[in-house]
Amino acid sequence: MAVAALVCAGNRRARMQENTGKEVRGIKWSEGTIANARWGGVLLRDILISAGIPEQEDAQKGFHVCFASNVAPCEDDKCYGGSIPLEEVMAEDGAAMLAYEMNDAPLTPDHGFPLRVVVPGYFGMRWVKWVDRITISRNESPNFYQQRDYKILPECVSSSEKAIKEDWWSRIPAMQRLNCNSVVARVQCLTFACPDQKTLKVTGYAYSNSPISRVEISADGGETWHEVQITYQEGNWSWSLWEGEVVVDIDVDALELANQGQRNGRSKTKVTVISRAFDQSGGAQDTRCRWNLRGVGFCGVGIGSVEV
Repeated sequence: MAVAALVCAGNRRARMQENTGKEVRGIKWSEGTIANARWGGVLLRDILISAGIPEQEDAQKGFHVCFASNVAPCEDDKCYGGSIPLEEVMAEDGAAMLAYEMNDAPLTPDHGFPLRVVVPGYFGMRWVKWVDRITISRNESPNFYQQRDYKILPECVSSSEKAIKEDWWSRIPAMQRLNCNSVVARVQCLTFACPDQKTLKVTGYAYSNSPISRVEISADGGETWHEVQITYQEGNWSWSLWEGEVVVDIDVDALELANQGQRNGRSKTKVTVISRAFDQSGGAQDTRCRWNLRGVGFCGVGIGSVEV
């Protein structure tokens, strides 16, 4: 049993396009392609040991566990597949499993019934649903979705044609572990009487491939940061929910002079709050996260705003 966040590699893709002004290839997911659930099943490590895979680390290096699902047709390959390193699956503290339960109930077909792969701390494309074949190989899965997709291509690769012509797909490693990330979900103004100073309540979520240790927010573009409270985190692999408050000063005179956004005779201005996260393994959110063709793995600062 493990509580783990399931995160689409394209989570926040729309934000990447908005921030960079450059088109990305893929569905323009916002910041909600993530779920947190309690998964029940059998550890892959136990299954592989019972199948004769040696427990010695030296014997595992260089091998991969390849998963395939032949249940549903795929657009770019004859089946869906992916792989992760064998030594990751065989680690004594590893939690990769073949799951048959979600939130203490049997998996539904939409979620992978009868069996799906669950790899806590990894991006969701490795959590193969309806898995019907597992192979140990010296090579990564040859499947399209391991070799020709879900890779963070460099900024110079501006088209699919260039990626193929210059063989970038074989030059860049496949995405595996989650990066450290945070999202601002909501910003609320708590004070209305005082026109030149506002207290904002900010809530959001964060995740990484190890537990989140700290989340900070800023209302002045990153000049100063304020640590917030983590209100939920369960085990090593769940998402972290957080909330905090920040006080912002409003230049009322300048606002009146500009005379912008008036409502009922009272001027309004938009305040933007950003967030960043850190994890227990020493990882930090790469707030300068750059554009890539597929718009995957975006982890720029979380952004939220409110009119006050």
